[in-house]
Amino acid sequence: MRGGDLVQRPAGAERGSATVLMAAVLGVGVLVGSTALAAAGHRAQAIRAQGSADAAATGAAAASVGLLPGGPCTVAGHLATANGAALAACELASATVRVSVVVGTGPFAVGAVAVAGPADEPCEQCVYGVPVGPRSPMSRSTRTRSCPGPTSTIDQGDTCQARRSS
Repeated sequence: MRGGDLVQRPAGAERGSATVLMAAVLGVGVLVGSTALAAAGHRAQAIRAQGSADAAATGAAAASVGLLPGGPCTVAGHLATANGAALAACELASATVRVSVVVGTGPFAVGAVAVAGPADEPCEQCVYGVPVGPRSPMSRSTRTRSCPGPTSTIDQGDTCQARRSS
């Protein structure tokens, strides 16, 4: 053979290589797709478990203060079962209830915990449970905006703050 000649392969030596390549690509696609579906199913089951735990804890707290008939843990068990979960634990401390539920069985079981009860301190000036007003835990710079201009030559910042807060 000379240096410029190409090596001749027998006809049909590479037959079927595209089939093997396509089988590998389809196998990887099926693996990725089934993994994504399993993750989505686990997430849906976790959301279902948390909703069931929330409902059970709220019902148990309502039963502990007399809004629902029955014992708090009994009510929590009924509500968990009605939502497709099993009550794993129920702890009652005064009027606060901590509930743990499990959805599913075996290695695919998902658990969730919820706590419900009366608020520790009644909030008189709250917006969506966040205290607002003069006793707000937020800093003054967050609550107030900058003053548009000097209103007094003495204590310009305090005058602006006093005018804004009143």
